[in-house]
Amino acid sequence: MKVYPWQAKQSYPLQGVAQFCPTKRPDILPNDRQARVAYTASLAMDAVIYGLPSVLQYREMFQQAINPAHARYVGFNCFLHDRDLAGPGYQAFKSPNSDTLYSNAWLDLSNGPVLIDVPDITLKYYTLNFLDMFANASNISTRTFGNTARRYFIASSNWEGNVPLDSTLFRVATPFVWILLRVFAQYPEEVRIARLVQDTVRITPLGAPASMAGAPPIQAIEPASFFAALDFILRMNGHPDQEDALVYRFRSLGIGGEGSFDYQRLQPDIREGLDSGFQQALSIVSSSRSQLGIPTGTGWTKVDKARYGFNFLSRAVTNHVGLGANVEEENYSFNTFVDSDDTPLNGYEATYTLTIKAPPVHAFWSLTLYDAGTFELFPNPIDRYLINDRSASFKESPGEPLTVSIQHQRPVDDALWLPAPQGPFYLVFRAYLPAPEMISSGWRPDPVIRSVPYDRNGRMKEP
Repeated sequence: MKVYPWQAKQSYPLQGVAQFCPTKRPDILPNDRQARVAYTASLAMDAVIYGLPSVLQYREMFQQAINPAHARYVGFNCFLHDRDLAGPGYQAFKSPNSDTLYSNAWLDLSNGPVLIDVPDITLKYYTLNFLDMFANASNISTRTFGNTARRYFIASSNWEGNVPLDSTLFRVATPFVWILLRVFAQYPEEVRIARLVQDTVRITPLGAPASMAGAPPIQAIEPASFFAALDFILRMNGHPDQEDALVYRFRSLGIGGEGSFDYQRLQPDIREGLDSGFQQALSIVSSSRSQLGIPTGTGWTKVDKARYGFNFLSRAVTNHVGLGANVEEENYSFNTFVDSDDTPLNGYEATYTLTIKAPPVHAFWSLTLYDAGTFELFPNPIDRYLINDRSASFKESPGEPLTVSIQHQRPVDDALWLPAPQGPFYLVFRAYLPAPEMISSGWRPDPVIRSVPYDRNGRMKEP
């Protein structure tokens, strides 16, 4: 049995201790007003960092599966297909790739499993990327099961029963699960085939839907709706048993207790602490964006994602930048907000170059640029959001290092131009189905080199 996580000395089960009997009384709150505000602010900060990925996912689930008035509503156990590659203003989540067609579905396994039928896939890559309500990922994909047609029996971790003989059992952690279907496509014919895959994948629920009575609405991420959503998530999904002590502490805030969270019924001092801790947590998450992943020494960070353990701040930062992160065996990715001198990337202040050496992959790779203010693909006059292994220059010179121009103004030679905004931006390098030697060798992108700066009027200075 694997020990999780590693500890200097493994923890022990209190249930095995003679005469163990924990108190049923709630924890105390300080009587002193100043101490009470400070204490609840500390709890609230922990709750936000812990629960941010869950609440961000819940907001998407509420729109697509719970709220019939929303434009993207389809209900549970039903795919919503995006029929074109992602572009600026993509609605489902932030920082999408533009290499695959996306389909989104929210599974409800509260009262029983579902069946998913997958057809033969003739394209080079696809995945049904499952994300539990704490953003941990697993995959039915080209890598894990191949591209042949198969029926899958999707059940939660505590489900018990008989699996149909014609099905492959696939267990997920929580009763509510987000599926991101990604199907590779680049050229019009590939897009046509990917759409056929979307039309053929089927979800068949085997149990009655859960009651969504009391599901709190959420649009903006603000204290009252955030904590109401987190409370609902914990009641409907539970949490990993290793996190009992942390989650128990949130009861002092009215989260996960005997009754549902009600912001207005809390004491003013507790609301003050909630508001303060909420803002502090978001500030910490936002200021930590440039630390996303493991530094490589070249300005890039290797994104350690989708298997977070107890690294709750890393999990919050990753999902704040973009939901739907996948494991490195599927998508070996890097990002950078800075150049080789550790100066933030900014298309108003400079131009940049990046030399790309194509990595060893079994599917494909791409370099994508995002606006750092919106976390979205940057709209530009040539509708180019990425450079990839299908770009003409790389197809003409396979295996040769090539230099990409990253700037706002259009260069004379624009074959490898990646348009940037007149402001902060960041880059993501994705390698799908990385070859084993790519992971074992610690492959990493070259540094982003800052070149000709702009003057205050946005004109390039003379070199």
